[in-house]
Amino acid sequence: MLLLDLRPEASRMRTLYLVTVGLHLLTAIFWIGGLLFLALAVIPVARQPMFRVLSPAFLEALGPRFQILGWIAMGTLILAGLMNPLARGVTPALLLDPVFWGGPFGRALAGKLLAVALIVGLNALHDFWAGPRATRALAADPEGAEGARWRRLASWLGRLTLLASLAAMVFSILMVRRWP
Repeated sequence: MLLLDLRPEASRMRTLYLVTVGLHLLTAIFWIGGLLFLALAVIPVARQPMFRVLSPAFLEALGPRFQILGWIAMGTLILAGLMNPLARGVTPALLLDPVFWGGPFGRALAGKLLAVALIVGLNALHDFWAGPRATRALAADPEGAEGARWRRLASWLGRLTLLASLAAMVFSILMVRRWP
């Protein structure tokens, strides 16, 4: 039988948990949906021959806008993601207990933290290194080999960011639904 905890502090923690989980889910939908939209709709259309000449200018205009929104989303995901376990009763002391990390929740949390670290690193490489270089090189010479190399690298960094984001989502599910 499930007992309902009616203490005010329990009610506040449950409300905090529901708000942070809702914000986390909404932001994850925006983040992963945006990556999928770029990968499956925007980039393939921008690569079509009729848009090849406009593609660098379009991506140069679109990139900073999505970049700002993406980093805001990532910051929101990280903050809400830190709040979620705390609101569920995971204390800093528990995080220092090796037994915690051996259990299903701890293993899933460790996987998610690794995926988040990958997301942040890969996205930073894409947004601040490979992406801008690809855009500049393609703007200077749309058919040049240098632009193609940077575009391929930026594309792979974007794909890996998406895969790491999907992995973080899977680990999130495992955190609440238990490891199989």
